[in-house]
Amino acid sequence: MPKSSNTQAHQPALTQGILDRAAALSKLPEVFRCAQVTLLICDGVAFGVRAEAEIFQAVYGDPSGRKYWRAHLSEPIRVYTLAHILSAHFAESVEQLELAKIAIIRAFRDAASAGERWFIGDTSPLLAVQDGQTNFADLASIKVRPRAAIEWLLSKPKHEHFVTESLRRFLQSGEEPAEATRPFTEKMAERFVADYIDGEQEAGRRHSLIGLEAAAKKTGRRGGREYLRAAYRSLSVDVRRGRPSKASPKIAEK
Repeated sequence: MPKSSNTQAHQPALTQGILDRAAALSKLPEVFRCAQVTLLICDGVAFGVRAEAEIFQAVYGDPSGRKYWRAHLSEPIRVYTLAHILSAHFAESVEQLELAKIAIIRAFRDAASAGERWFIGDTSPLLAVQDGQTNFADLASIKVRPRAAIEWLLSKPKHEHFVTESLRRFLQSGEEPAEATRPFTEKMAERFVADYIDGEQEAGRRHSLIGLEAAAKKTGRRGGREYLRAAYRSLSVDVRRGRPSKASPKIAEK
Protein backbone atom coordinates (compact mmCIF):
# COMPACT_ATOMS: atom_id res chain seq x y z
CA MET A 1 0.00 0.00 0.00
CA PRO A 2 1.44 3.47 -0.88
CA LYS A 3 2.50 5.59 2.05
CA SER A 4 -0.15 8.25 1.38
CA SER A 5 -2.90 5.62 1.25
CA ASN A 6 -1.63 4.06 4.47
CA THR A 7 -1.75 7.47 6.20
CA GLN A 8 -5.28 8.07 4.98
CA ALA A 9 -6.38 4.67 6.24
CA HIS A 10 -5.11 5.48 9.72
CA GLN A 11 -6.34 9.09 9.71
CA PRO A 12 -9.39 8.53 11.95
CA ALA A 13 -7.24 6.79 14.55
CA LEU A 14 -4.58 9.52 14.37
CA THR A 15 -7.20 12.22 14.78
CA GLN A 16 -8.79 10.44 17.73
CA GLY A 17 -5.39 10.07 19.39
CA ILE A 18 -4.78 13.80 19.05
CA LEU A 19 -8.21 14.60 20.49
CA ASP A 20 -7.70 12.20 23.42
CA ARG A 21 -4.48 14.00 24.26
CA ALA A 22 -6.33 17.31 23.95
CA ALA A 23 -8.99 16.23 26.43
CA ALA A 24 -6.26 15.33 28.92
CA LEU A 25 -5.05 18.95 28.85
CA SER A 26 -8.39 20.43 29.88
CA LYS A 27 -7.65 20.51 33.61
CA LEU A 28 -4.14 21.99 33.40
CA PRO A 29 -3.51 25.57 34.62
CA GLU A 30 -3.60 27.94 31.65
CA VAL A 31 0.09 28.84 31.99
CA PHE A 32 0.88 25.28 30.91
CA ARG A 33 -2.24 24.48 28.92
CA CYS A 34 -2.03 27.05 26.11
CA ALA A 35 1.61 26.08 25.38
CA GLN A 36 0.73 22.37 25.37
CA VAL A 37 -2.16 23.01 22.99
CA THR A 38 0.25 24.70 20.56
CA LEU A 39 2.60 21.71 20.75
CA LEU A 40 -0.34 19.38 20.16
CA ILE A 41 -1.35 21.31 17.05
CA CYS A 42 2.26 21.01 15.83
CA ASP A 43 2.09 17.24 16.38
CA GLY A 44 -1.12 17.19 14.41
CA VAL A 45 0.64 18.93 11.52
CA ALA A 46 3.35 16.25 11.62
CA PHE A 47 0.69 13.52 11.32
CA GLY A 48 -1.38 15.36 8.75
CA VAL A 49 -4.17 16.07 11.23
CA ARG A 50 -5.72 19.53 10.89
CA ALA A 51 -8.30 19.67 13.67
CA GLU A 52 -7.88 23.07 15.31
CA ALA A 53 -11.56 23.58 16.20
CA GLU A 54 -11.90 20.00 17.47
CA ILE A 55 -8.81 20.40 19.65
CA PHE A 56 -10.14 23.68 21.07
CA GLN A 57 -13.45 21.96 21.81
CA ALA A 58 -11.74 19.06 23.58
CA VAL A 59 -9.53 21.33 25.69
CA TYR A 60 -11.77 24.33 26.38
CA GLY A 61 -15.27 23.16 25.54
CA ASP A 62 -15.38 25.89 22.87
CA PRO A 63 -14.34 25.39 19.23
CA SER A 64 -13.53 29.10 18.72
CA GLY A 65 -10.30 29.00 20.76
CA ARG A 66 -11.24 32.20 22.57
CA LYS A 67 -9.60 31.23 25.89
CA TYR A 68 -6.52 29.91 24.08
CA TRP A 69 -5.89 33.13 22.16
CA ARG A 70 -6.73 35.31 25.16
CA ALA A 71 -4.02 33.50 27.15
CA HIS A 72 -1.38 33.86 24.45
CA LEU A 73 -2.16 37.52 23.84
CA SER A 74 -2.46 38.55 27.50
CA GLU A 75 1.15 39.64 28.01
CA PRO A 76 4.40 40.32 26.11
CA ILE A 77 5.75 37.27 24.33
CA ARG A 78 9.10 36.34 22.80
CA VAL A 79 9.47 37.02 19.08
CA TYR A 80 10.45 33.41 18.39
CA THR A 81 7.55 32.03 20.46
CA LEU A 82 4.95 34.14 18.67
CA ALA A 83 6.36 33.10 15.29
CA HIS A 84 6.15 29.45 16.43
CA ILE A 85 2.51 29.79 17.54
CA LEU A 86 1.37 31.52 14.35
CA SER A 87 3.18 29.02 12.11
CA ALA A 88 1.60 26.07 13.97
CA HIS A 89 -1.88 27.29 13.02
CA PHE A 90 -0.89 28.20 9.47
CA ALA A 91 1.17 25.23 8.29
CA GLU A 92 -0.15 22.07 6.65
CA SER A 93 3.14 20.14 6.74
CA VAL A 94 6.31 19.96 8.83
CA GLU A 95 8.30 21.65 6.05
CA GLN A 96 5.78 24.47 5.82
CA LEU A 97 5.85 24.81 9.62
CA GLU A 98 9.55 25.66 9.62
CA LEU A 99 9.37 27.87 6.54
CA ALA A 100 6.46 29.85 7.95
CA LYS A 101 8.27 30.38 11.25
CA ILE A 102 11.33 31.74 9.44
CA ALA A 103 9.19 33.97 7.22
CA ILE A 104 7.38 35.45 10.24
CA ILE A 105 10.67 36.17 12.03
CA ARG A 106 11.94 37.93 8.91
CA ALA A 107 8.73 39.95 8.79
CA PHE A 108 9.30 41.01 12.40
CA ARG A 109 12.86 41.94 11.47
CA ASP A 110 11.50 44.27 8.80
CA ALA A 111 9.07 45.74 11.33
CA ALA A 112 11.91 46.43 13.76
CA SER A 113 13.92 48.00 10.95
CA ALA A 114 10.97 50.27 10.14
CA GLY A 115 10.90 51.49 13.76
CA GLU A 116 7.73 49.77 14.98
CA ARG A 117 7.33 50.42 18.70
CA TRP A 118 5.78 47.15 19.89
CA PHE A 119 9.15 45.50 20.54
CA ILE A 120 10.52 45.10 24.07
CA GLY A 121 14.27 44.76 24.55
CA ASP A 122 17.31 45.32 22.39
CA THR A 123 16.31 44.51 18.80
CA SER A 124 19.89 44.40 17.48
CA PRO A 125 19.95 40.56 17.17
CA LEU A 126 16.66 40.68 15.26
CA LEU A 127 17.93 43.40 12.92
CA ALA A 128 20.99 41.23 12.25
CA VAL A 129 18.92 38.24 11.05
CA GLN A 130 20.06 37.16 7.57
CA ASP A 131 17.74 35.80 4.88
CA GLY A 132 19.36 32.36 4.93
CA GLN A 133 19.49 32.11 8.72
CA THR A 134 17.76 29.20 10.50
CA ASN A 135 19.23 29.45 14.02
CA PHE A 136 17.50 32.11 16.11
CA ALA A 137 18.95 31.48 19.58
CA ASP A 138 20.09 35.12 19.77
CA LEU A 139 16.46 36.29 19.76
CA ALA A 140 15.64 34.75 23.15
CA SER A 141 15.52 38.08 25.00
CA ILE A 142 13.45 40.05 22.48
CA LYS A 143 9.73 40.31 23.16
CA VAL A 144 6.77 41.92 21.42
CA ARG A 145 3.35 43.14 22.45
CA PRO A 146 1.45 40.37 20.65
CA ARG A 147 -1.73 42.17 19.66
CA ALA A 148 0.18 45.03 18.08
CA ALA A 149 2.49 42.58 16.29
CA ILE A 150 -0.42 40.56 14.91
CA GLU A 151 -2.32 43.66 13.83
CA TRP A 152 0.83 44.74 11.98
CA LEU A 153 0.94 41.40 10.15
CA LEU A 154 -2.72 41.79 9.21
CA SER A 155 -2.00 45.25 7.81
CA LYS A 156 0.55 43.83 5.35
CA PRO A 157 -0.81 41.98 2.29
CA LYS A 158 2.35 39.85 2.10
CA HIS A 159 2.01 38.67 5.71
CA GLU A 160 -1.67 38.67 6.62
CA HIS A 161 -2.08 35.02 5.61
CA PHE A 162 0.02 33.99 8.64
CA VAL A 163 -2.85 34.97 10.96
CA THR A 164 -5.26 32.05 11.23
CA GLU A 165 -9.02 32.57 10.96
CA SER A 166 -9.75 31.73 14.60
CA LEU A 167 -7.28 34.41 15.72
CA ARG A 168 -8.81 36.94 13.34
CA ARG A 169 -12.25 36.25 14.77
CA PHE A 170 -10.93 36.65 18.30
CA LEU A 171 -9.41 40.04 17.47
CA GLN A 172 -12.57 41.14 15.67
CA SER A 173 -14.65 40.27 18.72
CA GLY A 174 -13.06 43.23 20.48
CA GLU A 175 -12.44 41.21 23.62
CA GLU A 176 -9.69 42.66 25.77
CA PRO A 177 -7.42 40.30 27.70
CA ALA A 178 -8.00 40.44 31.46
CA GLU A 179 -4.49 41.79 32.03
CA ALA A 180 -4.97 44.65 29.60
CA THR A 181 -8.14 45.93 31.27
CA ARG A 182 -6.47 46.30 34.67
CA PRO A 183 -5.27 49.83 35.53
CA PHE A 184 -1.58 50.54 35.97
CA THR A 185 -0.41 50.03 39.52
CA GLU A 186 2.61 51.94 40.82
CA LYS A 187 5.02 49.02 40.22
CA MET A 188 3.51 48.22 36.81
CA ALA A 189 3.89 51.87 35.82
CA GLU A 190 7.55 51.92 36.86
CA ARG A 191 8.31 48.82 34.78
CA PHE A 192 6.35 50.13 31.79
CA VAL A 193 8.08 53.52 31.87
CA ALA A 194 11.52 51.90 32.19
CA ASP A 195 10.79 49.65 29.19
CA TYR A 196 9.46 52.62 27.20
CA ILE A 197 12.53 54.79 27.87
CA ASP A 198 14.92 51.91 27.11
CA GLY A 199 13.08 51.14 23.89
CA GLU A 200 13.16 54.74 22.69
CA GLN A 201 16.87 55.10 23.47
CA GLU A 202 17.74 51.83 21.71
CA ALA A 203 15.78 53.01 18.67
CA GLY A 204 17.63 56.35 18.67
CA ARG A 205 14.48 58.34 19.46
CA ARG A 206 13.85 60.95 22.17
CA HIS A 207 11.41 59.82 24.82
CA SER A 208 8.67 62.16 26.00
CA LEU A 209 5.66 62.17 28.30
CA ILE A 210 3.36 62.46 25.27
CA GLY A 211 5.04 59.45 23.67
CA LEU A 212 4.77 57.50 26.92
CA GLU A 213 1.06 58.16 27.26
CA ALA A 214 0.50 57.19 23.62
CA ALA A 215 2.36 53.90 24.21
CA ALA A 216 0.34 53.27 27.37
CA LYS A 217 -2.91 53.90 25.51
CA LYS A 218 -2.03 51.17 23.01
CA THR A 219 -1.92 48.59 25.81
CA GLY A 220 -5.66 49.02 26.38
CA ARG A 221 -5.24 49.70 30.10
CA ARG A 222 -7.45 52.29 31.75
CA GLY A 223 -6.35 54.29 34.77
CA GLY A 224 -3.08 54.82 36.58
CA ARG A 225 -2.01 57.91 34.63
CA GLU A 226 -0.72 59.56 37.80
CA TYR A 227 1.59 56.60 38.42
CA LEU A 228 2.89 56.75 34.85
CA ARG A 229 3.61 60.48 35.07
CA ALA A 230 5.31 60.16 38.45
CA ALA A 231 7.45 57.25 37.23
CA TYR A 232 8.37 59.15 34.07
CA ARG A 233 9.41 62.26 35.98
CA SER A 234 11.55 60.16 38.30
CA LEU A 235 13.16 57.91 35.70
CA SER A 236 13.72 60.61 33.08
CA VAL A 237 15.61 62.70 35.65
CA ASP A 238 17.76 59.67 36.51
CA VAL A 239 18.49 59.14 32.81
CA ARG A 240 19.56 62.76 32.37
CA ARG A 241 21.77 62.58 35.44
CA GLY A 242 23.43 59.46 34.11
CA ARG A 243 24.45 61.08 30.83
CA PRO A 244 28.01 62.39 30.60
CA SER A 245 28.12 66.17 30.57
CA LYS A 246 29.37 67.87 27.42
CA ALA A 247 31.84 70.70 27.74
CA SER A 248 30.91 73.85 25.92
CA PRO A 249 33.06 74.79 22.90
CA LYS A 250 34.51 77.78 24.79
CA ILE A 251 35.62 75.62 27.73
CA ALA A 252 37.04 73.01 25.37
CA GLU A 253 39.11 75.67 23.60
CA LYS A 254 40.68 76.78 26.88
